Amino acid sequence: MSDSTTPDPAPEAPGLTATPAKPTDAATEAAPDLTTAATGPTTVPAGTAVEPTAVAGEPNVESAAEPLVTVVIVNWNGAHLLPACLDGLAKQVTGFAFETWVVDNASADSSRALLAERYPWVQVVPSETNLGFAGGNNLALRAVTTPYAALLNNDAVPEPDWLANLLAPFDAPGGDRLGAVTGKVVFLPRFLRLRLSTPTFTPGPHDPRQLGVRVSSVTVDGRETLREVLWEKLTFGAEGGPDAPFFWTRGDGELCVPVPEGGPVTLGFTWAGQAAKPVTLSWDGGSVTLDAGAEPSTVEFTVPGDVARVDVINNVGGIVLRDGYGADRGYQQIDTGQFARPEEVFTACGNGMAIRTRLGHELGWFDDDFFLYYEDTDLSWRIRARGYTIRYIPDAALRHVHSASSVEWSPLFVFHTDRNRLLMLTKDASARIAVAAVARYPLTTASIALRTLRQAWTARSRPPLRPTWLRLTVIASYLRLLPAMLARRRAISRTASTRRHELENWLVRR
Repeated sequence: MSDSTTPDPAPEAPGLTATPAKPTDAATEAAPDLTTAATGPTTVPAGTAVEPTAVAGEPNVESAAEPLVTVVIVNWNGAHLLPACLDGLAKQVTGFAFETWVVDNASADSSRALLAERYPWVQVVPSETNLGFAGGNNLALRAVTTPYAALLNNDAVPEPDWLANLLAPFDAPGGDRLGAVTGKVVFLPRFLRLRLSTPTFTPGPHDPRQLGVRVSSVTVDGRETLREVLWEKLTFGAEGGPDAPFFWTRGDGELCVPVPEGGPVTLGFTWAGQAAKPVTLSWDGGSVTLDAGAEPSTVEFTVPGDVARVDVINNVGGIVLRDGYGADRGYQQIDTGQFARPEEVFTACGNGMAIRTRLGHELGWFDDDFFLYYEDTDLSWRIRARGYTIRYIPDAALRHVHSASSVEWSPLFVFHTDRNRLLMLTKDASARIAVAAVARYPLTTASIALRTLRQAWTARSRPPLRPTWLRLTVIASYLRLLPAMLARRRAISRTASTRRHELENWLVRR
């Protein structure tokens, strides 16, 4: 699930930024002139260093060979992200030519000036409205004529052999039925692995969670990194809204803090508990026990410079659970080489995938109505319905900035992930799974609303209505798009060579 663009759609209902209008076919009228698209590195043998050229970051062009692949990058206000991404592309060592297209999704920053000044070899595909990740990619992909298309987030940095390794499986034995290839994505930068332990408490009868401490700030050498910390194994997710987020921890678990590559680092935590309690933070070779009180306080400690930094996996392909939720395979696992073998996977990640252009055109590429999130899972499901496979290649490696362009668990994130999961299942899954998921959503919404009202009545406080309202807008948007999704479901059935119940053998139990 890609997050390279933060959308700016029109709201469907008061108080929510929601689904945009579907891009029209006029998108193809704004497609780049194929005769002027820039060409990337050509006949550079694998392992050969690329010499710098007169223009900073410009790839070494050694021949006028026909490009094999077009790399498409969608950008929205990413002037601070593009240099690392494009400089990484300029260093690609390949035995073939490639083109680089950047779709600028109505950026309000200096992105277009940056591209014109520093990266004249990049073909800019301008959009005057923000089409999201799905529509932005489609604006370029519908004009691609090279045999392959590769997708890259503007907040990802490819290793020098990324593109060559990504395309190699198409020419390997069995590659004729290979529809897409997905690579290995690890988080940028590297991380310090910590374990937190503290006594727990239960807030009350309406909240049975076992809570540790409430963390509202994490600093590394004075720099705020709360949003960059990897919390999955320790907390219950972000709370408090985008302006003042905080995380309640469990009593024991692991967190990964982004740190510089070498030297000692000073970490600061601002936290509070229900009462005074000790909190122990440990790392490989050391630990510290600090106090947390009933009111927020800040503590600092220094971790020695010789403590190992680790790589953390963002994804190595994707999975879909049997209840219909998509997930990144290997998400937030420490990379110890456990995914070092190429293998077939169910879904590809939109950040760092390659697809046969002919197949992409046949499938219509991404679904514009998805806008953001689940668009790559939907496309992967449709690739497989056509009888093609998807392969994970560990040597096609990227480093990805965590949540650089969108905020996890924000209303925007929740709206699109909730709605698009239901849209995807309506299009791609068996009727049994799709109907169960769609029916469960309003029932869960009603349950949440009743629980919220009971809690507010008990506490004699005003009930928080935004979570319920958000879910109601998801239902409204889903119902609006339902006729179109059912029509697309029928179209998928007419062209499928693999039945839905066969594909669901890939679904994973929790």
